[in-house]
Amino acid sequence: MKSVAPGSESGHAQTRKNKPRSQRFPGGKVLADHIATAAYYRAQARGFAAGREVEDWLDAEAELLKSSSG
Repeated sequence: MKSVAPGSESGHAQTRKNKPRSQRFPGGKVLADHIATAAYYRAQARGFAAGREVEDWLDAEAELLKSSSG
């Protein structure tokens, strides 16, 4: 018998369309998509030097959350 994820009648993974409204930004993008884009641009600005990927992500996340709350 096929295993089905809790809360998913069809067994399909949750899609972006199913994300709670609180995790979505204007234009329908999910917060993680905005963070990934902002982190990419931070990495690009520093020449994609390795070793700061997590810092790029966390800085981008903090910046987006700050701008969305005020």
